[in-house]
Amino acid sequence: MALTRLTHNLSVNKDHVASVHWDDTYSKRLVITMMDGTQHSIKHDGGMYGTDCYAIERKLVDA
Repeated sequence: MALTRLTHNLSVNKDHVASVHWDDTYSKRLVITMMDGTQHSIKHDGGMYGTDCYAIERKLVDA
């Protein structure tokens, strides 16, 4: 089982990701839904030291 590190506190198995989508309602967040229904919401901070959700999205959807 190969885990992909997304943030300092979150690693997931890419093979178990069901969907990835953006939630723009209050703040820019990337929502990752796993096959078992678990959802992870990551706030996009961008910048040099923040969380870059665009990079996380590329990690998950690139083959």
